[in-house]
Amino acid sequence: MKLSIITVNYRSWGHLEAALNALAGEFPEDWEMIVVDNESNPRDFEPFAARFPWVTFIANPKNSGFGHGCNIGVARASGEQLLFMNPDVIAKPDDIQRLIEIKAQQHIGIVAPKQVSVAGKPQKVFDDFPSLLNQSKTLKAALRFLLPSRFLDPRADYKNLTICDWVTGSVLLIDRADFDAIGGWSEDYWMYVEDADLCRKAHYCGMSVAYAPEVEVIHVHGGSSRLNVDVKSMTKLEVIISKHVYTRHHARGLKRWLTHTLIILLRVPALVLAAVVDLLTLRQVPVLRVRSRMLVGLLQYYAGVIRTGSWLSPRALANQAPAE
Repeated sequence: MKLSIITVNYRSWGHLEAALNALAGEFPEDWEMIVVDNESNPRDFEPFAARFPWVTFIANPKNSGFGHGCNIGVARASGEQLLFMNPDVIAKPDDIQRLIEIKAQQHIGIVAPKQVSVAGKPQKVFDDFPSLLNQSKTLKAALRFLLPSRFLDPRADYKNLTICDWVTGSVLLIDRADFDAIGGWSEDYWMYVEDADLCRKAHYCGMSVAYAPEVEVIHVHGGSSRLNVDVKSMTKLEVIISKHVYTRHHARGLKRWLTHTLIILLRVPALVLAAVVDLLTLRQVPVLRVRSRMLVGLLQYYAGVIRTGSWLSPRALANQAPAE
């Protein structure tokens, strides 16, 4: 098997159907498609899986997050290369084959294609590694203005292969041997920033990471993570938590604790203000309700950090708990 495409689904059946239909027409015989369905419900899972007999479906009873779900898929994969692709991405086999060719020609360790919305608007695919200096959007913008060759603008219109720090995991191609060498997806992240972590580990091993704008796919974006107020608040909270997890793994000494502190100072006061306004508006504004729930969850998380000494998300910790 040359390629294993791995998708982690969470209640995104409409998006997943479109993604599979785009692949089905000319799907090569030496490729395989694996879908891991998180928090799988037999009522939805079984009829859907029956419609796509060429796909390997795996029912995961827990919503164990992105990295954990990807690793479940990898355990069943037999391809020489692995393509991780979100269920809300529309890519044709020709697009994927072109990405494979670019990766081989340029000897790239990890590569991701250009992603656009349904309307054709380009989306951010790569960025600098998280650090003390770029936690603030203002500081990040200043660095890109002062040192544009070092701090690339991911929103710029790139025409050629661009070497970068990390690329998004929404569409990411890597050799299976390289994936195994760097230890796969870290399950210390429940959702978000695990792609930066994967690429950081690739850099540690001397592998290059690149953005290939020559290949373009459609990314509807947020198909699983923007379902309602509860899901939005949960996923946005996990973004903040994952920044702390990344800092714990990849920063050292004083810089580590300064970064943790800066993350807190940049988020908590703004969330407190939003929660106050949410109360004053009688909780009628959805975006304010999201921020109020984020504040509660974040304060509970920080209390857990103090109590346990671990920066991991409670959801990630649940994945690591022994089965009963």
